[in-house]
Amino acid sequence: MLLAAALMQSCSISKKLPPNQYLLIKNKVEIEKPHKKETVRELEGLYRQKPNSKLFFVFRTKPYFYLKGNKGKNNGYRRFLRDKLGEQAVLLDSSYAQQTTKRMANYMKSKGYYYAEVKYEVETNAKKQAIVSYHVTKNTQYKFGPYYLHIADKEINKLVKDHMEESFIATGRGLDHDNLYKEQERIVNLLRNHGYFTMSKDFIDFDIDTAFPDNYVSVGLNIQNPDDVHSHKKYYVNDVTLEIERSISGKTLPPSDSVKTKRFYYEPNGYRLNPEVLDRNIFFDKGALFKQDNLNRSYGRLADLGVFRFINIQPRTFERNDSGFVNYYTRLIPSGKYDFILEPQALTSDQNNTVANQGRNYGIALLAQFMDRNVFKNAEILQLTYRGSIEAQGQVKTAGFFNSTEQSITTSIIMPRTLFFPSFDRRIGFLSNKTSISVSGIYEINTEYRRQVLTTGYNYQLNRKLTTYNVSPLEISYIRSDIVSDVLEERKKDNLFLQTLFANNLIISSRFGFTYTDKPIAKTDFTVIRWEVIELGGNTITFLKELFGDNKDASGRYRMFGINYFQYVKTAIDYRYNHIIDQNNAIVYRGFLGAAIPYGNSPDFVPFEKRFFAGGVNSLRGWRPRSVGPGSYSSSTQLDYSGELKLEFNVDFRFNMYNKWLEGALFADAGNVWNVKPAAERPNAHFDSNRFYKEFAIDAGVGIRLNFEILVVRFDFALPLHDPRFSENERWIVKDINYDWLKNNTNFNFGIGYPF
Repeated sequence: MLLAAALMQSCSISKKLPPNQYLLIKNKVEIEKPHKKETVRELEGLYRQKPNSKLFFVFRTKPYFYLKGNKGKNNGYRRFLRDKLGEQAVLLDSSYAQQTTKRMANYMKSKGYYYAEVKYEVETNAKKQAIVSYHVTKNTQYKFGPYYLHIADKEINKLVKDHMEESFIATGRGLDHDNLYKEQERIVNLLRNHGYFTMSKDFIDFDIDTAFPDNYVSVGLNIQNPDDVHSHKKYYVNDVTLEIERSISGKTLPPSDSVKTKRFYYEPNGYRLNPEVLDRNIFFDKGALFKQDNLNRSYGRLADLGVFRFINIQPRTFERNDSGFVNYYTRLIPSGKYDFILEPQALTSDQNNTVANQGRNYGIALLAQFMDRNVFKNAEILQLTYRGSIEAQGQVKTAGFFNSTEQSITTSIIMPRTLFFPSFDRRIGFLSNKTSISVSGIYEINTEYRRQVLTTGYNYQLNRKLTTYNVSPLEISYIRSDIVSDVLEERKKDNLFLQTLFANNLIISSRFGFTYTDKPIAKTDFTVIRWEVIELGGNTITFLKELFGDNKDASGRYRMFGINYFQYVKTAIDYRYNHIIDQNNAIVYRGFLGAAIPYGNSPDFVPFEKRFFAGGVNSLRGWRPRSVGPGSYSSSTQLDYSGELKLEFNVDFRFNMYNKWLEGALFADAGNVWNVKPAAERPNAHFDSNRFYKEFAIDAGVGIRLNFEILVVRFDFALPLHDPRFSENERWIVKDINYDWLKNNTNFNFGIGYPF
């Protein structure tokens, strides 16, 4: 009721204003073309006075709540309305507009438009509302011309000259003061990475001369000496000391003898950490030039070990015989050895293992995790994880509300090094390297089948600045499945796919992939790419079987320990582009392409765990989970909706609705899955280049998201628009839109986190 009143009254706030006062409802920038979108965005960020935000793009409810909270007794309820929901109405103040024009003019000058003109205009209406327009006339932009170096130190002069191709200042490029700041920072980093420890921005400045013709400016780089006599000194690494803090969790450990290695002094003070671990993760070599990058990388590597809660590296300089030296003293405080996490969970997911079930899962779970740091004295982390859950799975109603249970236990050892490949660990280009070895077991039972899975494998993770590489040389999974449903058992008799799925199966694979993101700290556009480049299964076993002349079984397949094993190749790429319109609006695009091809020892099917599905809260939101495809095949007795090829495209327009925590979305999805090979019993289920584009399932919808920063709760409502199950001329299913049609066709999705 209160919100309804606020919506009705929000439009009438301005009518209550005294004479000569106006409610500011909009600012806008008008700048002559051509111009960059970033320029408009930057100018919009300079407003000194911004209007009250809107709810649902229409209603300004905050001033109403503010006024309501100021009426009557000043109690907790009134304060909540005024301080939490409310905001004082923003009234036009011309002095703020004048300040904004000055800020915009200064900004344009910083971009090389020295004679830009900025004026503002106020438009009012009978509702006592005001719109302020800022008109920006760029005039001519100055450009970088000659670049001169004025450097007293000959050695520094040569070093800067040798790296001029990296400069942010180039003849003909538009004058931009940001590039001068970047150039200053570049030169400081360049010199600090060549031994000049004391170099800072205080020694560097620029002279700008606009007296050149054709709106060019000359730039003079000045690098001053510390005084008029002495040049900047180069500094060299001298002694390196690493000391483990003796006090851990209130306990004082006994002192221990120092250890001297080839590269540093080590004082463990009772903490049993192999010095080789530290040797791999610091980059200070005695006698080498000081390098800032080596200092930064050492900080990052030590922090990434995960066994220290405090790291402090202190470079201490001294001079001897007119040379500069740096002693590094590193103080390390270990984290607690043990951690235990007990976490109850509420569940909702699309990931159903049953082929006959397309509904969502709801349930509860308990996660228990034990962590032991530095378990083998080489900074390894041992993790033991148990998870138990009970779920109401999909739309099955025959076994009570909770009809599924799953228990799993996982043991992992995470090592901060590249096992068997030590040369990678000393490469400064890698921010961190990890090797993990894990063993896990899963026991699941639901109304249709019982499944037991035993998995083991090891994985390398190599992290660079923008890219994380994942290499899994070996993963082994043994799956044992038993049908408990009489209906499913009967269907299995004439279904080769179900027979393969519910046999004892073995998957032995290796894979390589990477994740790339250029997401910045600032709110600018960014890209995320997740590419499982290649996954190969079964090749090594088949090679050995053929090498030693093993016999195939009656079905023409090799077996491993009497068990079926799969041979396949798989790749999948997930591309996401985030276009940030402003601080309140963004458009996110996603494209997914995946292919899994069976061959050799299993020419008919890819393992169920490696197949693709479409539909659900993070996929095609107009359909239930795993209910689309393959292709345009449809049957009333259909159990399997998976495919070996997948194409999917999604777009989200995301906008802030209220106080940053209430967000809205408009979205659309399109995609499907297909099989690789045609099958007479499943017409139009395979991929055909002449018709695949006609078989996309398409939906559109709206969403509401509650953004609590650490958690995003999502409610999406989607309508299917194009359904490939129908004949080609009947696939557009949007016809007479009325209440009944909307009620019967709207698919509700509840999710945690953004869909992509």
